[in-house]
Amino acid sequence: MSSFSFLPGRQSNDLLEAVRRLYRKQATSSLQKILPKIYPSDLAQVLDAFERDDALKLFMLVSAPEAAAKTLTQLEPDLQAHFLEHGDYDRMIQVLEQLPPDDRTDILRQLSPEAAKRFMGGMDRAIMREVEDLLQYSSDTAGGIMTPQFFAMPESATVQDAIDSVRKLPTYEMMFYLYLLDESGRLVGVSSLRQLILAEPETPLGQIMNSRAVRVSTDTPRAEIGELVKRYRLLALPVVDDMDVLVGIVTVDDVIDAIEEEVSDDMLRMAGTHSAEDLVSQSFFRSFWTRLPWLIAALIGGLIASGIIDYYFHSVLGESVLGNAAPGEVMLALVLALTAFLPIVMSVASNVGTVSATVTVHGLVTGTIKPGHVLPLLAKELGTGLLLGVCYGAITAAAAWWMFDDIPSGNLISKTVGIAVWFNISLASLIGPGLPLLFQRLRREPTSVTGPYLSSLLDVLAILNYFVVAELLLPS
Repeated sequence: MSSFSFLPGRQSNDLLEAVRRLYRKQATSSLQKILPKIYPSDLAQVLDAFERDDALKLFMLVSAPEAAAKTLTQLEPDLQAHFLEHGDYDRMIQVLEQLPPDDRTDILRQLSPEAAKRFMGGMDRAIMREVEDLLQYSSDTAGGIMTPQFFAMPESATVQDAIDSVRKLPTYEMMFYLYLLDESGRLVGVSSLRQLILAEPETPLGQIMNSRAVRVSTDTPRAEIGELVKRYRLLALPVVDDMDVLVGIVTVDDVIDAIEEEVSDDMLRMAGTHSAEDLVSQSFFRSFWTRLPWLIAALIGGLIASGIIDYYFHSVLGESVLGNAAPGEVMLALVLALTAFLPIVMSVASNVGTVSATVTVHGLVTGTIKPGHVLPLLAKELGTGLLLGVCYGAITAAAAWWMFDDIPSGNLISKTVGIAVWFNISLASLIGPGLPLLFQRLRREPTSVTGPYLSSLLDVLAILNYFVVAELLLPS
């Protein structure tokens, strides 16, 4: 069966709309013909745009278990778990058995222990043992992301023996290298398939192997694996146990997935969460408590900058601003006092807005944020921003009162700073996710919002709001 794919942009949107129309018309026979012809990665994007139950119904129309399995690996973990838990049990068993061992194990990790046990009990015994072996390793180690399917031969075998073995091998996910083992199964060398094909048939494999095979142990952190693959330009990395026995390989696609997951985890930690699903589902109270600490650095930096300005403020004006100061001196003192808190007003708003925008873009790119999540997400971010604004507004107001309580209208400076910080953080928490969502709605690239453009916009708005508040509260 021939396949076709659609490029990102207008064509992918056309594909999605075509599937939507057929689904609304309940044109099951047409969908059964079209869906299997779409590349799995593109079909996953289509399914991700539907509500979960509707996506499951479409997924079940992909009749070939192999095509369905390839599509399942491209879906987000929460959607994978939903398909397994709510789809036809026998059908999902067939799909799981078509997956590579590492992908199958990763998907089963997403399920509850009871659900995972139920599916493992329905699979072939050999497949079940593979899953059990991989589940004993942590998901963030080489053992947790490796596949036990690899091509290995004794070092005493010949090139012709290896070529004959290749022809008899089952279809593995990826096969780039031939690994050479001693009598005890320990890894002693590696050879590329290119070297194997170019060598004379009677040549012993030990003569063409590279004995300095780069390897990792089952407990090697996945972050180190990415560094090794990059440094040595490898397509796969052998994994050995404590006895140096080869137990699996980490393929380049798993390395890429691991790197993407590390980056995603870092971005989610910036937002004060550990799960992509929490971007939408967690309450703004929880989001507030988890995000509260990472604004401390920006606040401390701003307070230090304000303290420096305060020091020179009192050094330059001395005691002239105290007591019976002239009107011009009072106005100068107020302006300089306001200026002292510009670093805080700008930095906290920029940090809140940039992080919210970055995490929102991540959710849009990965498909975690769907059209139905827009309003709940904005409401949650606004609620989080309001609480953060109250907290940090109170802190900066107290700092302003402590620094400038010795000048006329010093208490009004404190109120101005507190209200401005609260308002700017609240506004940034709404603009940060709002702009990427707007760009997505307009079919523009949401990633173009993040970076210096958003920071500049937030800085301008923060300064404008600050002085508007000052004009309203302070005496003219």
